Formats: sequence, structure tokens, C-alpha cells
Amino acid sequence: MEPVEALVSFVSELRYEDLPPVTVAATKRQIADALACALAGSAAPLTPEIVARHVQWGGAPEATVLGYGHRLPAPTAAWLNAAMIHAHDFDDSHRASNQHIYVTLLPAALATAESLNQPLAGRDLITALVGAAELQIRLGLSVLPHMHVGWLPTAVFGGLGAAAVSGKLLGLPAEGIANAVGLAYTQAQGNRQGLLEGTIAKRLTPAFSARAGVHAAALAGIGVTGPRALMTGAFGLHALFGGGKGDAAILTAGLGERFSVDDIALKPYPCCRAAHRPIDMALEAKAQLQPFDPTTIVAVDAWLHPRAHALIGQPFRIRQNPQVDAQFSAQWTVAFALLHGPPGLPDFAPEAVRAATDVQMLAERIRVHRLSDAEPGTHERLTLRLQDGRQAAITHTDIKGEPSLPLTRSERLAKFLACAVYAHHPLDAETAESVFTDLEHIEEWDDIRPLVAQVSSQS
Repeated sequence: MEPVEALVSFVSELRYEDLPPVTVAATKRQIADALACALAGSAAPLTPEIVARHVQWGGAPEATVLGYGHRLPAPTAAWLNAAMIHAHDFDDSHRASNQHIYVTLLPAALATAESLNQPLAGRDLITALVGAAELQIRLGLSVLPHMHVGWLPTAVFGGLGAAAVSGKLLGLPAEGIANAVGLAYTQAQGNRQGLLEGTIAKRLTPAFSARAGVHAAALAGIGVTGPRALMTGAFGLHALFGGGKGDAAILTAGLGERFSVDDIALKPYPCCRAAHRPIDMALEAKAQLQPFDPTTIVAVDAWLHPRAHALIGQPFRIRQNPQVDAQFSAQWTVAFALLHGPPGLPDFAPEAVRAATDVQMLAERIRVHRLSDAEPGTHERLTLRLQDGRQAAITHTDIKGEPSLPLTRSERLAKFLACAVYAHHPLDAETAESVFTDLEHIEEWDDIRPLVAQVSSQS
């Protein structure tokens, strides 16, 4: 049997009753976090113009555009909602597979379910998301060590996950879900060139995968077939994306014993995940050296894992998109943390990055080094030295927001409220907190569409 077929069968047969309470709880947190990110992303630069262009194109009113309330064809709504979730790089991350997960899964799930024009129970949504995440993450893990750094795993594998979650919610049998995943593989895409150049395209890339997954499942639902040998085929994932290498055993090892969503992290800062550990190390160094006067800084050095260094280790400079330039710069994020504390959504706005000349000046003095012979998840270091001779040397292994160091409920609520007030159509604090609380009990809802409507109100 093709290894992917076992994963597809797992998705098809998974029931809510199969899920441990810890997995249900994790999934509910992740749904709320993704919706928060969509709210914040609704006000990101060019999002209103992008939404307006798609509204102009129009189409069947099947699914809701989060934060706006427009109803558009399911693939279009999935594309727009995914673009918003990823707009501030504030969405979840799965460290081992180097992917964002809900940026493709949740938009695909919501758009597909709405297109059926029937109630969507919270339990059904949770189950579909857990199963599809298992497929997406395991596919990524099987190939990631051999992938060229230029591929974007979220986009490459996100479309396959989106097809799986859409197929599950459409009620397709295993055969249909397999065809949907195969059709999504036919559309597999995603490279980092947009990120390297600091373009808006960086935050749109996963959206193409979300749309592809919805489209693929809809086609599979009417009998269109897709390729099946996604691992072992001459042009399968291992051959094309892994350079001929991969580990098919990862796809089924311990399947159903523990769930991959349990390992998804939520971000405390709206920037590249690789920058979070340097930010926290800078904040800890600053706290350790109180009283602290940033004008007395003599030297700041950060040592990063090679993969992190490739993402955020380049010298900071402002190009066509200052938001991305700052989000993907260890120099800028560390400098901001030392000068102003934890960075939030307003701090990465293009005009704010341009105006922060103090951050830019300190960033130029921060030296970023590449650790050698470091495995993923190992320690990173930061040293800070002041004119009076005091110095701090900080080493971190865990990253805030990982399951090993999770955000507290108050921190998750604060993030939700910050995103809600930042939205294109802001939610008042009372409404936002009510939605957040309702999402904590989403498994009790026989129809979650009213909740979607609340985060899509234009009032």
C-alpha cells in the first residue's frame, strides 16, 4: 500500500471520540488563535484592496470572508482568509516540520463547510482539523531534512492538508479524500523568493495552497481523480522535493497514539518564529542588567541555529516592505526588545518601522552569528555588555508559546483582544472576549456558523 493511503484512511475514519481531552483542548486554542490572526490580518497593508478586488470579481456567495462579512465562492474565501491569517506572521508554528498549520487548514475547513449550507458542529470541525493536521505534518516530517531551503514547507504540504480537511467535511470516503489530496499535490507550490525580497507575496503564498485544497476536494467530490503514489512515485514528494530521499515510515509510526496538533506552538510576537528566542533572550538580558540604560550598550551578540540564521541573520535594511524586513531580522527585533520591550502589531507597521530610527541605529551594531553543528531545537545564545562593565550571557532552548512553555490563558486572551481591536472592522473588547470564551467551548456547539459571523461583522 502507498504510505499516504494509510494516512488518508486515518483521516477518513477518525472520530471525535478518538481524541484525547488534551488534543481537543489544544485544537480549540489553535482555532481561536487562527481566528485572532485573521482579524488582525484584515487590516494589514493592502488587505482591504485585495479583498475589494476579489469582491469585484464576485461569484457564488458560498463562504464568508472573515473580518469583512462578504460572501464569495469557497476557494476564494479560503484564499482571502488564509492570506489574512498569515498577514502579520502571528499564526501558529510546528517546529519539527517547520510549518504553519492552521493558515491553510482552518480557511479551507470553514469555506468548505459553509459551501454546504448546513450546520457545522464544533466536534466535526475539531475532528477534521486534527486528522488533516496529522497528514500535513507527517508528510512534511518525512521530507523536510532533505528539502532545499528555498521550498516553503507550509505551502508545499499545506495544500495537501487543506484538501484532506475539505474532503473530510464534504463527507468524502477515503477514496475521495485520496483523490483530493492527489489533486492538491498536482498544484503543489511554494518558494521563499518572495520572503528573500521582502515582498507582499511572502504572506500570500500559503493562501494559494488553501485555495488549491478546497478546489481539489470539490473536484474529487464530483469524481475527478488524482495521483496516488505521492511518496513512492517517480515524481512524488520524495523524488521532487526531497531530492530522492525521504522516510516513509514517519507517515504511520505510532499513528493514532498521539496527535501532532499537541505539538503546535502559538506565537506571542507577530514576527518570524526564529526571532522569538532572540527577543526573549534580549528581554531577559535587559531585566538582568537593571538599572538599564540602552545608551550605554557596548556590544550585543547573538548566536543562532543555522536554520534560524538563514531566515533572520541577514543585516537589517529597509526595502520595499519594511514590515517583512523587520519581522525577519534578528538585529531589528533584538534592538526593539532592548529599547522598547516586547514588540506588538503596531510596531511592525511599515510606517512604524521606518520611523524607529533608534531601533535601526542599534540594530546596525548587533552582531548575529551562525552556530555550527547545531541540531534543531538546541540552545541559542545572546550576550549583552554595558559601558560600566556589567554583562549578561543568556542561553535558551525552549521558546515561549511551545507546548513545553505554553502561553497562559490570560496571554492568549490578551493576544485575541489585541488582534480584534487591530482589525479592519474592530471588535469591542466585550464582544471579542465573548467570542474567545465561546471558542473555548466550541465542541458544545451544534452549529458554529454564528461564531464565524461574529468575527466577520462590519458593525
